[in-house]
Amino acid sequence: MHTSANSLRRNLTALWSAIAAVALLLVWLLFELSRQGAPAQIEQARLHAAASCQSMQHGVTQARLNTALPASEATSTWRAIIDLALREEPGSEGGFWQPGVGVFAYAFPTYDGSSEKRDPPEAELDKITATASLASQARTLILEVRPGLREALVFAACPLTSAPAGPVAWVMKRVLLIQADVLSHLSLALALLIGLVVMTGAWLAWMLGRWQRQSSLLAQQLAQSERMATLGRVSAGLAHEIRNPLATMRMKVENAMAAPPERYQQRSQSAFEAVLSQTARLESLISSLLALTHPLQIQKRAVDVRTWLTDLAALHQEAMNTHQASCTLSIAEEVAERAQTIAVLDPDKMAQVMDNLILNALAHVPEGGQIELGIAQGAADGLLLWVADNGSGVPEHIRSQVFEPFSTARSGGTGLGLALAREIVQAHGGELRLADTPAGARFDIELPWHTS
Repeated sequence: MHTSANSLRRNLTALWSAIAAVALLLVWLLFELSRQGAPAQIEQARLHAAASCQSMQHGVTQARLNTALPASEATSTWRAIIDLALREEPGSEGGFWQPGVGVFAYAFPTYDGSSEKRDPPEAELDKITATASLASQARTLILEVRPGLREALVFAACPLTSAPAGPVAWVMKRVLLIQADVLSHLSLALALLIGLVVMTGAWLAWMLGRWQRQSSLLAQQLAQSERMATLGRVSAGLAHEIRNPLATMRMKVENAMAAPPERYQQRSQSAFEAVLSQTARLESLISSLLALTHPLQIQKRAVDVRTWLTDLAALHQEAMNTHQASCTLSIAEEVAERAQTIAVLDPDKMAQVMDNLILNALAHVPEGGQIELGIAQGAADGLLLWVADNGSGVPEHIRSQVFEPFSTARSGGTGLGLALAREIVQAHGGELRLADTPAGARFDIELPWHTS
């Protein structure tokens, strides 16, 4: 359930991130469209018209044309200056104007017609004359805008000289407002879409926060329920493990007290031995419980795993001989090819784990049974250790609880050994698990090679 909750949280977070990315993309698109709207296009046209007019002004200066009598000069030279200034400005046309002369040397370099356009626009001639006249009088650049339904016209005029009644360069640029109007509507639609996406993202963020709070509360309640359930199982197991030794001691003592004089000494001796034996069992139980409740102190160091495991097998050889069982050491080829099988771990604590697994295996194999200790390369280039046997295996009804305290199928066992073994392995950053095998039992220990 915890894994499913984490997966759902990751999926919801990814969805919210995707919505946020879409919102940012739409904001960027809206910004780009706003730069193409009618006001932006008109402002851009004003800047281009002013630059083109000043470029014509600069061209006349560079060509050193006679501005005193411009009408008598070669018209082709004036048109060349216009062509040079406006050939990269679509929709721009221009020319020169002088008081008493009017418009001369007109050109429209980007005209889309089939033939070259040489006549100034009649409909805008009055506006051109008024703008040029104003620039001549003011002796500075003049910019004018005439809005319309389909297009806006931008006029620019700048004097060629500082002398009064001198010639003036003028530029007229057309701005199509139909396209700008479409962009404005598209921008509005994008703004509404952004609002919807932002509202959706905000709602999802609120729902995610609410779900996380509820999930956290449910997780706390579930953890509390699991703790209570575990406490109940531990209490029941502990009561059972304590009751049996106490019952044995009480029975032995009562038998000794009720014995006739001639047998009192014998029964007393038996009772004392039983009390000592059951007291040792209770002490072992308490030590195991304390080991589970106290924080583990792991002292890691570099260990040659092959040598360490071989020494462990040798320590249990006498018990193997007594049980007429055989113990083999299996080293996978990929591990045997390593220059050295050095892992960083606590050899004493991990030996405690292996001892517990080996003793469990010995308790379940028949006489002449087989136990295998193995080393292999685990997942993600980790270290895999295992203890396998050909015994009766773990009963199905306790497989899911085999690592819980007081869960055991071994006669005389406390059910604390595997729980403590799992704690030690987890303290090393690893995992202890019961593998699925067709026969017998196999416990796998997955560790990183270097757990420091």
